[in-house]
Amino acid sequence: MNRGPIVLTIDEAEFLLDQVPPPDKDEDPLVTKLRLKLRQLLSQLRDGAEGVSKKD
Repeated sequence: MNRGPIVLTIDEAEFLLDQVPPPDKDEDPLVTKLRLKLRQLLSQLRDGAEGVSKKD
């Protein structure tokens, strides 16, 4: 399988996260992992966004 980077904007990452169903005790572990990865990506995108000041 070929893997490569995926480039998303904050809006695109938010949209994809909104498309994942709410957490469920019987959900596939892949869905849980996808939700976690999308949240991490969104957090990193927001941290690196223009106009965001870093706290010292």
